[in-house]
Amino acid sequence: MAVTGLAVPGGRLRRFEAQGEIGAAEGMKATLIVQGLPFQVEIISVFGSVVTLSTPAEMPMTNEATLRTDLSWLLNEQSKRLSELVNGGPGFNAVAALAAVTPPDAGAPWHQPLPSGPSGLNQGQRRAVQIALTHGVTWLWGPPGTGKTTTLAALIAELCSRGKRVLLAAPTNAALDVAIQALLKRRPDLAAGTLVRIGQPADQTLTRSVLADEIAAARGAPVAQRRVEAGTELREGRKNLDALKKRELTRTEETSRLRLETQIAELQELVSALDSKLKEVRRQVCRDATVVAATAHQLPLETLKGLTFDVVVLDEASMTTAALAMLVAGAGNGHTIIAGDFRQLPPVVVADTPEAQAWLHCSPFEKAGIPGMVSARKDPPRLATLTRQYRMRQVIGDIVSTAFYDNRLQTSSTTAGRAVRSKASWAKGELVVIDTTSLCSRTARRQGSLSRYNLAHAQLAASLVDIALPTAQDLGLITPFAPQARLLESLLPEDRLKDWAASTVHRFQGGERDIIVYDTVDTGLGVKPLNRWFTEGHEGSEGTRLLNVAASRARDHLVVIGSMDTLHKRGAARDSVRTFFAHLIDSAVQMPWQAAVSTGITELIEDDLFGRLQDDITRAATVDMWLPRGSLSLLPRLLPALTSVPSGDSEAVTIWVEPVRDGHLPDEALQARRERVNIRPCMPILESSAIIGNVVWSSSTSLLSSHPGVVLRTEHRAFADAARRAQRRRPSAGAPGSGQLGDDCGRCRRMLVRYEQDRRGRAGLRYECAACGP
Repeated sequence: MAVTGLAVPGGRLRRFEAQGEIGAAEGMKATLIVQGLPFQVEIISVFGSVVTLSTPAEMPMTNEATLRTDLSWLLNEQSKRLSELVNGGPGFNAVAALAAVTPPDAGAPWHQPLPSGPSGLNQGQRRAVQIALTHGVTWLWGPPGTGKTTTLAALIAELCSRGKRVLLAAPTNAALDVAIQALLKRRPDLAAGTLVRIGQPADQTLTRSVLADEIAAARGAPVAQRRVEAGTELREGRKNLDALKKRELTRTEETSRLRLETQIAELQELVSALDSKLKEVRRQVCRDATVVAATAHQLPLETLKGLTFDVVVLDEASMTTAALAMLVAGAGNGHTIIAGDFRQLPPVVVADTPEAQAWLHCSPFEKAGIPGMVSARKDPPRLATLTRQYRMRQVIGDIVSTAFYDNRLQTSSTTAGRAVRSKASWAKGELVVIDTTSLCSRTARRQGSLSRYNLAHAQLAASLVDIALPTAQDLGLITPFAPQARLLESLLPEDRLKDWAASTVHRFQGGERDIIVYDTVDTGLGVKPLNRWFTEGHEGSEGTRLLNVAASRARDHLVVIGSMDTLHKRGAARDSVRTFFAHLIDSAVQMPWQAAVSTGITELIEDDLFGRLQDDITRAATVDMWLPRGSLSLLPRLLPALTSVPSGDSEAVTIWVEPVRDGHLPDEALQARRERVNIRPCMPILESSAIIGNVVWSSSTSLLSSHPGVVLRTEHRAFADAARRAQRRRPSAGAPGSGQLGDDCGRCRRMLVRYEQDRRGRAGLRYECAACGP
C-alpha cells in the first residue's frame, strides 16, 4: 500500500497518510519499502487513514513509501522452519505434519459404544470426544452454534485427566482466548500453572495466572516481572489512545496523542528487548505445563520451537493455512485434532499465485479433501460432525441450514424457550429485511481502495441504533467492507461498547449477538459492478462463506439491509447466495426503509431542503460537499451562508463537483468560485453527500439539484467525523486534497481536474487539465 507522510517530533516516529486500507492492527510488525529498500517497522497507531510508525534510526527521511502489512515476516519464519524440517528434526514429527494435510482413507463408519461422559454434552459431541481420544487425525466439523468449543474443552479436560501433554493452537488471539475460557470453565484448577498461555490475550478478562510471563514473574524471575509491568503500561497507553479515536481532535488532544504515541513506541521497544531475554524462561514454563496454548503463528518462533506434545489440538483450523497447520501438527506425535468449519471464511491471502492458493488460501480441511468428501456424502470415518445448534432461533437456523449446510443442521428445542434479552421495535421477527431498492443509495469507495461504503445505509443503521438504545442489551452491526465497518463503529454509544459491536464479517467470525444487523452495502449504483461476494455463490466460494458467517452470528434476530432487487434476481441460478436471499425474501418480515427514519436520529427530508441546509451551514465550522454531475440549482442561493463560514489555517469549505464533458465547471460552480468558495473539480464523484459540521447529508442524485431524489439527514458528531474521514480527499501525486485550493491550467486556464480512475476505469489518481492533458 502506498503511503505519504511526514516525520513526527519525538525520535523515530513517522506519520503517514495511507492511500488504501491499512489492514493491520496496532502493535503489529510491518515492512516499509523506502527507495526500494525494506525496513522493519512497528505500527503505533491507526487513526482513520493516518498511520504512525516506529521506524529504525537508519531509515532515510521520505515523503512516500510502500507499507507491507501482510505478515510476510511470519511467512518467512514458517517457510524457513519447514525447510529446516523437511526431513524431520528435533522436536518435529514430519509424519504427523503430513497427516494433517493428507486425504484420509475411506473406511467403515466409526461404531463404538458411547461412554457416559464427559458430562454436559449431547450425543454428537460425546461421539466426537470418543473419536478424538484415540490416536490419529480427527477432523471435527463444528458448524455455528453446535458447541465445538464446548466439545474441545471437554476433550482437553479428559486428555489432562489421562496424563497427556496438550498443545492448544488457534489462528488468532481472540479464537484462542475463547477456547481457553471454555476449558477453564470446565477445569478451573488448570489456572494454577498447569495451563500456560503464550502471548498477550485479546480478552482482557482472561485470568492473568495462565500467562507465561505472569507465571515466570510469580516464580521470581525479575525480567518477567518487568515485562509484566511494561505490558500493563502498554495496554493502558493503548486504552488512552483508543479514547481519542471517537472524534476530530483539538490541538491539545493532538499534543496528547503525540505524547502517547511516543510513550507507546518506547514501551514497545522495551517489551521487545525484555522478550529477547525471556525466551529461555518462557520455554521452561512451557516444559513444565500440561496444556500450552498459543496462536499457530508462534509455533515456528523461539519460545515453542522444538517442544513436543502428546496431543495437538488446532481450533478454527478453517482459518489456518495448510502450511501453518503442518507446523502445528508436527509438534505432536500424530495424535491430532483439527477443528473448525470449512464452510465459513478461509485464511485471508492477498497473493494469487498457484502456490499461494494451494498452501496459503487452503486450510488443512481443503488440502485433505474433506469438503469434497462431505459434498459427495462420503464422510470419512474419523470426521466427527456436530449437527445440533443452540445459537440461532429456529427460523434463522433453518435458512442457514438450507442455504449452507445441505439441511444437516438441526435447531435445538431449547432455543424456542430461551428468554429474549434484547428488544428493538424494528426487530419484529427472527428474520427482518429492510429493502433499500427504492432508496437508490449510492455505493462509493475511498480513493485508492477497492473496498466500499454506503452512506445512506449507514444513516439507516444510525436510526436503528438510536431506536434500540433503551431496550437492546446486545447488538452487532456487521458488513463485508472495512470502510463501512468504520462508519458503523462510530454509531456505537460509548457506554455500550462492552456488549455492542461493529465490525467486518471477517473480524466477527467466532462472535455472536442477540441482534445482528447485516449491512450488505452494495447496490449496483455508484461503484460497479457488484462485488463478487454477491455474484459468485457456488459452494466453497468466499461469497457463500461470508454470507454464512454473517447470518449465523445472530441468536434472536437477523436484520438484513440491502437492495433486494439487485442482490437477488428471480429466475437466476440457485447457488447458495441466491438460495439464501430467496428464502430470506419469502420468510422475513418486510420493513420499509422509511420506517427506520420515521422516529430515529436520521430524517427523511421532503420539504424545505434549502432552509435546512442553510441552517446547518450557518452553525458549522466546516463544510464538505460531494456533488456528482447534474443540476446545482441550490448552490447560488447557499452562497451567502457558505461565504460566512470562517476559515482558519485551511479552507473551511470544500465543494467537489463533476465538471461538464469539456472540462469546464458548471455555471453555478463558476459563480461560487468567483465568490471565493473553494470549488474543486473531480472525476468521477460516486457519492452525493455533504458533511456540514456534525450533520451528514446524503441524496440519491445531486444534493443541490432541483430534483435531489431521496435525501437523508443525520445529526451525530462521531458519525460525521467518521464520514468526513471516509470521504476526505488526500493530497497525492501533486493533487491537492480536501481543505486545499485547486490549480488552474497554465495554458487554457480551466481548473485542473482530480481524476480518481485511470483511463481503463481502475482506481488511480491523476491531476490534469481535461482539455490540455497532463
